Amino acid sequence: MEGSSTSSWDETNGLKKGPWAPEEDQKLVDCIQKYGHGNWKEVSKLAGLNRCGKSCRLRWTNYLRPDIKRGAFSEEEEQTILELHALLGNKWSAIASHLPGRTDNEIKNFWNTHLKKKLLQRGIDPTTHMPRIDNLLMNSLANIPPDQLLVAANNLCINNVLACQYSTSATELAKMLYLAKTLPRRSSSYQMIQRNSERL
Repeated sequence: MEGSSTSSWDETNGLKKGPWAPEEDQKLVDCIQKYGHGNWKEVSKLAGLNRCGKSCRLRWTNYLRPDIKRGAFSEEEEQTILELHALLGNKWSAIASHLPGRTDNEIKNFWNTHLKKKLLQRGIDPTTHMPRIDNLLMNSLANIPPDQLLVAANNLCINNVLACQYSTSATELAKMLYLAKTLPRRSSSYQMIQRNSERL
């Protein structure tokens, strides 16, 4: 529960920090309903809150605004976030402007806890929205005989401009796959190499 007992004070300017009490929320809502918002420093004074303007703005924007949409994201919202992130990157406010009722903070948290992991599981780089190069390397080298892995990894890097940037990864991957294919399958070393190669 949010209460003033756990709040702290900013000793440099005497402003309250930390969790908001329900009474503070009500003061902020009442003030905005009466005067509107614009200059958040003024809003804080008019509301009689001992909070900085930024704290009031964030509290209103992320928690108290009446048009905030709560609950799970729909598939359509999820797809919109993915498409906009591919175009805009981490510009959460710009993305939020296309999703009525969703806050930039909520979208950012949803991205970091859900969508980013979902893309990684699909073998997609969450920054570029392109297939991950390590997955491409793994797939390219997976069926090559052990004695030809290092040569294949080097050829892959020479012939593929994108993969050239990852020649070290390709060589390391080839070494791991070589060891995985040549070590006895029951050994703990084999199992460890398999786990590491699956993570790449």
